[in-house]
Amino acid sequence: MNQRKINRRQRDRGSATVATAITFPAVGLLFLALTQAVMVSVARDVAQSAAEEGLRVARARQGTFAGGRAAAASFARDEPVLQAPAVTVSGANTIAVRVTGSAPSLLPGVNITVSRTARGARERFTTPSAGPT
Repeated sequence: MNQRKINRRQRDRGSATVATAITFPAVGLLFLALTQAVMVSVARDVAQSAAEEGLRVARARQGTFAGGRAAAASFARDEPVLQAPAVTVSGANTIAVRVTGSAPSLLPGVNITVSRTARGARERFTTPSAGPT
């Protein structure tokens, strides 16, 4: 009986090291994946906020497409998490501002493109129609 306990202990030597060698890379990979997902999510939020800022400026009564494009680009450039932002503004009665860029990548050679669009009606002032009261 005593000999069986000694044999079992000898067979179990190094098992913690092997378990750590298998588990540690998996945990590290999960951590990197979670961090990458957070970076992509933040880049999407920045692109959406920049598009909404550009839309706010472009759809105003005296607003222009150039003003909306400049406002969105300025907002996007101020946030370092959205890399190489590009802004397009289009529409007549309904204005669409699209902000495209890339999220920072933890892995070299991986490019994750982020694109968000904000749409809204151009603001205009009208006078009430004279109708029956």
